Amino acid sequence: MSLDVAAARDINIIFGAPLMIEMVPGAAPVNDGLRHLILAREMENAGKKVSNAGGWHSDDTLLDWPEPEIVALKSWIDDAVQRMCRLPLREKADALSLAYNATAWANVNRHGHYNKIHHHAGSHWSIVYYVATGEEEPGHHKFNGRLELRDPRPAAGFGELPGFMFGRPLTIRPQPGMLVAFPAWIEHWVHPFHGGGERISIAVNIDVTRYEVAAG
Repeated sequence: MSLDVAAARDINIIFGAPLMIEMVPGAAPVNDGLRHLILAREMENAGKKVSNAGGWHSDDTLLDWPEPEIVALKSWIDDAVQRMCRLPLREKADALSLAYNATAWANVNRHGHYNKIHHHAGSHWSIVYYVATGEEEPGHHKFNGRLELRDPRPAAGFGELPGFMFGRPLTIRPQPGMLVAFPAWIEHWVHPFHGGGERISIAVNIDVTRYEVAAG
């Protein structure tokens, strides 16, 4: 199976890495509930220090919380995982028997906070869901609070090709209700956020435990 894509009859795009950027429809009321849940738990414990420079990082039991907003979030995560895992199968997508474990935590960043460059070693997929993005202050760097994914090909930036963007990072401006999914081995980080309010995101690690394609 391959994600190589035919760009023309005799030209293929190779070494493809899939990226999902989806705006979840009808997310606003769920986001309101998630925001209150996360900020309430932030008040209850000090959180963890992992990739976060400042800000608050919850423990990784978020998907065990009992509230209905978490049930909705789980359904969005499942839809993303199902779609990403079926990509290589194309017309055989319905033949896949899939099982996975999901682990999630909340991040709350305020003015000046960011997340250091990292990847999620040992997992298969990473998902980021944005609950709230705060209010950006004008006059700061254009990458204010952006999520950045780095080109995973170490040599891609050594020889620039006119018209192509090999080796350059991809930056994403978060929006409430945005879900981003990508392979967990891709290095990523979050630029410092300069603004008011809270930038609240939920990060998810996906570990596939069964990937079986029925014969026929």
